[in-house]
Amino acid sequence: HAEIKEGGKALSARQRELTSWQQGDVVPPILGLFCGCGCILLCRRLRFFATAPRALVLAPAVPCYVLSYQVSYHAREAEYLIEMMREDRQKFAKRLRAKFEVASRDVTKSQILDDLEAGVDIE
Repeated sequence: HAEIKEGGKALSARQRELTSWQQGDVVPPILGLFCGCGCILLCRRLRFFATAPRALVLAPAVPCYVLSYQVSYHAREAEYLIEMMREDRQKFAKRLRAKFEVASRDVTKSQILDDLEAGVDIE
């Protein structure tokens, strides 16, 4: 975060593009909105909470929103960080990768690190 706050001087053009994409990513909130609204529609269709106050329908909708938002946010954040580590010549990418290696418990068996070494697209 500090590197981005300082204007991204150590970032390559591709990394700046990735950062711009990540900061403007609307998929997690939209997915959360669709899942939350879908839960409300499902509860109304199945007549759950028919006699309860209308606001009670939010009880199952909030977890549906939060769960889908968090899953999609963390998946896309992981994709962003992995793509940021792909740059071999950049000092920032090397620092990020070194921190990831330290955080990985068993570096020799890390599938992500193996895929980064091989240059394979990570899905």
